[in-house]
Amino acid sequence: MVTKLRNPLDNVPKLDYSQIMGGEMQAEILSALREFAFFYIVDIPGFEAETEMEVMREFFRLPLSAKERYGTVKHNPNNTNVLRGYGNTKNALGLPIEEVYNIGQFGSRDIGVSDVSCRAEFISREANMWPRDGDFPGSQRFRCVLANSFKTRIDLARNIVDSISAELDYPEFSSKFQKAEFTSLYLKKYSTRDGKDNVHIYKADSGYSMKTEGGLDLSVPAHVDTTVTLLATYRNGGLQAVYRGAWYDVPSVMGSLMMMSGNLIEDLTDGKLPALQHRVLDIKEERYSTPFFFNPSFEADISRTQSGKETGKGFSQFGPWQVIQLHRDEPLLLNNNSLN
Repeated sequence: MVTKLRNPLDNVPKLDYSQIMGGEMQAEILSALREFAFFYIVDIPGFEAETEMEVMREFFRLPLSAKERYGTVKHNPNNTNVLRGYGNTKNALGLPIEEVYNIGQFGSRDIGVSDVSCRAEFISREANMWPRDGDFPGSQRFRCVLANSFKTRIDLARNIVDSISAELDYPEFSSKFQKAEFTSLYLKKYSTRDGKDNVHIYKADSGYSMKTEGGLDLSVPAHVDTTVTLLATYRNGGLQAVYRGAWYDVPSVMGSLMMMSGNLIEDLTDGKLPALQHRVLDIKEERYSTPFFFNPSFEADISRTQSGKETGKGFSQFGPWQVIQLHRDEPLLLNNNSLN
């Protein structure tokens, strides 16, 4: 008889949305992050996971030419957006194997180039690339559902950051997120692929491995996020995380959002809140997820930790540091000239 090893991530707390928003879960949030570096938020009013999945599927199943109407400049030279909108990575046959749609908080951009410190700050305030009514079947529903999805997440993320700030007695932490310009909701579709297709996503010199220790293919390599992540995996498996030095499957909790801590959070809190190392197995079928990255203000000071130690990030402000992170993972998105 084979005994199945217990998964310690089955014990990750599931915290009630209303209690979080009411300020009743501050201690529980910190306890979960200290132990697991993530937790689940459940019973979220207005979060319709099945509906999100449906509108994502409908959009991503449109012909490529229809989707690229909303493409960033990399995919559609007729558009000017660098960050907000549709994008994809193709295999050697020219077929998309990863597709994304980036949504931010701005309906319009009310500043000019002369009002910001550099091109990257201007990019961070891009207006969303929304479809118009009638562009495709369900285009109005797509926009309405996902605009609500963004609002649900940013309101929740702000509350969690405020809870962390209060529980750590670290008031500057919450104030760092006041503008949150680079905050993004990513719709993501991973298509089936061969292992060799991964070279079109991460080059050999990227430092990422697309295999597990046992030789399984990955669709997302092992990494830690930068700041605060709210992630919906819906019913999809494949996500794994490190707990006490070992990899475990992360249970999928339909209708929940996972809150993960990133490496900047770990640094700013003097290691009190560790970053979650995670990866995604290639499950050899279509996979959808929606990571939401809640980021500090472009001008937020990230040079020193809560105790006053230097973070070693190499930049005094969040924005320039974030540009380097985005450039590493997507060289055509932002580059060193973006800081001019």
